[in-house]
Amino acid sequence: MVWIFVALAAFSLFAAMALIDKFLLSGKVGDPRIYAFYVGILSSAALLLLPFGFWTKPAPPVFGWAFLAGAAQIYGNFFYFSALKRMEAARAVPVVGSLTPIGAFFLTAAVSGGAAVLDQKEMAGFFLLILGGWMIMARGISIKKEAILFVLAAPLFFAANTVAAKLVYLQLPFLNGFLLMAFGSVAAAITFLASKSVRRTVFSFRRAGQRAKGKPGGLFFLGQALGASAFLLQSFAVSLAPQASVPAINAMAGVQYGLIFIFSLFLARRWPEIFGARLSPADLVQKIAAILLIAAGLAIFAAN
Repeated sequence: MVWIFVALAAFSLFAAMALIDKFLLSGKVGDPRIYAFYVGILSSAALLLLPFGFWTKPAPPVFGWAFLAGAAQIYGNFFYFSALKRMEAARAVPVVGSLTPIGAFFLTAAVSGGAAVLDQKEMAGFFLLILGGWMIMARGISIKKEAILFVLAAPLFFAANTVAAKLVYLQLPFLNGFLLMAFGSVAAAITFLASKSVRRTVFSFRRAGQRAKGKPGGLFFLGQALGASAFLLQSFAVSLAPQASVPAINAMAGVQYGLIFIFSLFLARRWPEIFGARLSPADLVQKIAAILLIAAGLAIFAAN
């Protein structure tokens, strides 16, 4: 069950990254395409593994799954960033994260021919984690019309990434598979250069000390350093977990939601226009109950 603790560490870092994402997308990085482009290009850091013997000539189907996994992650990020642009983080992140494990569950069952499924006890823990993720939101499910497409597309791509990645790790060692997926990530990032506004921002130059409007600064790269570490840990957890448990890793993102809620309470004092959200006593009770459900779901998997 080492994969559980690795996944918990990953989602703790994802929570910090999500808050930085929201802060940046509130105005400093206005176009989610630019943000997704830089995330994809930063994935090329995995190519540094090439000189150390982690390249294995894969069978075409394995390379195809790896390419799909990498590309799906970047396009998922684009839709996720677009949702964050239109919704507050405390709502957008749980919606996307709660739908992702459901998509991963059905995709895993489909690609395994029904062989990789959770047992009854794990299924109970799985739905507790998902239910806790839904409940961490404020009462009801409030999604702006302009954000619906993005909050539905993001989990679909994230689920495809996780399921395809596991198929790669079933055939290759972790670092070899991780390296292969970087090719798909970089290729997906390059497609954003089809946009003239993205090209203008990416390839604009300023004198020393100046930065083109829309280009990310140090806070962006701090967030991406956290995100890269989190993604590496999540990928390692996927490689360690049984195939049937891959959707549970996505569902464990409830830890991320709880931390986002807690940290948002403190950050709202400094940036209320970004992280602020009015909470009634009923809302607070609901969020505490959600955190308890998430903890119960985790306990089931840890004890199984």
